[in-house]
Amino acid sequence: MGKFAETEVDDGIGETFRYTENNVVDSLASEDRLSSLSDDILRHILSFNPTKDAVITGVLSKRWIHLWCSIPFLDFTNIKLGNIESILHFNQLVNSVFVSRDIAGSRSINSFYLDIEYANRSHAYFHSFPNLTTFVNLVVKLKVQHLHLLLNMLNGLVDADVPPRLPHSIFSCKTLEVLKLSWFRVEGFCVSSVQFGFPSLKTLHLKRINFDNYRDMLLLLAGCPILEDFKAFNLFVYNDVWEESFCQVIQRLNLSKLIRAYITDSCYFPLEALFHLEFLKIQLMEMYTPYDFATYHNLTHLVINNIWDSVLQALHHCPKLQNLELYQKTHSWWDEHIEGQEQESWVDPKFPPQCLQLSLRTCTIRDFTFSDLQHNIMLARYILNNAKVLQTMTIWSDKDQPQIERELSSCPRASATCQLSVY
Repeated sequence: MGKFAETEVDDGIGETFRYTENNVVDSLASEDRLSSLSDDILRHILSFNPTKDAVITGVLSKRWIHLWCSIPFLDFTNIKLGNIESILHFNQLVNSVFVSRDIAGSRSINSFYLDIEYANRSHAYFHSFPNLTTFVNLVVKLKVQHLHLLLNMLNGLVDADVPPRLPHSIFSCKTLEVLKLSWFRVEGFCVSSVQFGFPSLKTLHLKRINFDNYRDMLLLLAGCPILEDFKAFNLFVYNDVWEESFCQVIQRLNLSKLIRAYITDSCYFPLEALFHLEFLKIQLMEMYTPYDFATYHNLTHLVINNIWDSVLQALHHCPKLQNLELYQKTHSWWDEHIEGQEQESWVDPKFPPQCLQLSLRTCTIRDFTFSDLQHNIMLARYILNNAKVLQTMTIWSDKDQPQIERELSSCPRASATCQLSVY
């Protein structure tokens, strides 16, 4: 028998293997490092991979065949479904994962992540959404704690379509700690259920969520008594009629743990309900001012788009504010309508906000643009004139830096130690 040709290959982790022409592989190491690890460590390693990849690892060793079944994380992210066949294949994959876990005796799921982009609206409605509800019902029964349901269309035109209904079972899931939703509609009878409530929920992120009315939105918040982190992007209310009873619901809201909030493209949101915040990032819509701000006694960091009258209104409600960041408003037809009025109507308020007098330390103004240059300069000058303990003002502009620095460097400053930087 002839001698086989041999090749040595380093596997990248210090082990060397000898490959022969008849595909016989002999390990030169006396020990397999992975095999020496405990099941708990191996499960921890697998939990950092998408579920599909974790399942594939079963071919590596007999020991690994069912190891993934006991991982308390199911991760189906970065899924793109372009046709009916891909949707059906994905449904089959998820179903088989649940069946395998059940056979293996896995009775709990810590996290369930679902992030899907669809190419066809009708395919999604008829072949995917019903199965999605089934999957959610299963993880709720398994006491899921982290639930991400993020849907989108590959063309990005989700706003033109009626979103799918949020599965009812979510509102009875008492174990949820993190809930992130994208592109769903919330119907009133779901939120009003006597079983509704998220006693353990600390993080709530809502993106492109449609509510039947204000009451549903308020009740959703009311059901999160220990909420700490809230994000709302592009919330929509079908019936935007405000009723007096909604004010009573707001007064009963107890969001004392909510310290961080991001609210953008959501003109209907009741800002007066968020009075315990320490950090707030908000995008105001000019045509809907004035806003009903609460008095934010704990707020120290505010990020807000640059609409001068609304900015001043907000500052009057933030007596302990230390850090202010202003970014440029989104240009629209409404901006063109009032653009000429802003500069003419600027009048320094008689009474500066308390935070300018006592607490504001840093101010950052971003996105100085040519069309709003004088408006921005007037606002910056007003802050410099009145902020007595201001330490730094930083301005970012893509042009006209010399003019900005020239006009602001010569204006009086309430704080003798304030440093002005223009980039």
